[in-house]
Amino acid sequence: MTFPAPRAGAARSTSDRPRKGDTARAAIVDAALAIARREGLEGLTIGLLAEALGKSKSGVFAHFGSREELQLAVLREYAVRFVDDVMRPAVERERGLPRLQAMLENWLRLLARELEQGCLMIAGASEYDDRPGALRDAMVAIVTGWKHELLRAIDAAKAAGHLRAKVESRQLVFEIYGLMLALHQDTRLLRSADSVKRTRTGLARLIDAARARPASRRNATGHRATRKSTGATSRARRS
Repeated sequence: MTFPAPRAGAARSTSDRPRKGDTARAAIVDAALAIARREGLEGLTIGLLAEALGKSKSGVFAHFGSREELQLAVLREYAVRFVDDVMRPAVERERGLPRLQAMLENWLRLLARELEQGCLMIAGASEYDDRPGALRDAMVAIVTGWKHELLRAIDAAKAAGHLRAKVESRQLVFEIYGLMLALHQDTRLLRSADSVKRTRTGLARLIDAARARPASRRNATGHRATRKSTGATSRARRS
């Protein structure tokens, strides 16, 4: 599984969408995704899904070769929807800091909506962090792909002069991701009412700390430092 790549102005690719005439499978995956958000991927079973859809187990199973194939289909659909909600709108923004900020805000809004039932990817990380197999590999591919997109956006903001060239991009991605993980725990486990607000504040601080200072401000700072140094030298000579 690979992370779906967004393109400005592009509709969802045919490989990401159910094939024409495969609406039954698409409806099953949609219902399965809703269950997985609530129960986790491990809580998703053919029997539970059949009951939710009012179908027989064999009728549901006919669309998937196994429970694992169903779970993988749910992960693929989640990744595609993530791109539609978070990345696709952001790539319409100016390349650099505006695009990076749009990605972060869209991600935060999506998480805020998901927190009522739990984020499939964040919850799934604890389910599969020590369980080798296709599901773990798929989750790693999605998370790694998203981190790569964040890294690209940060590097583009540095290239555009919006962020300082010396900003360590991977460290910034790490800290951004850490805030989102804290948001999930603070809201789900601790039931904090202001966690989204605090996360938005934390993201703003990270970006502000990484911003490139305007040249005029740098020059003014340098001039002030020079004047102070010259004044100190003159005083020393007079004494």
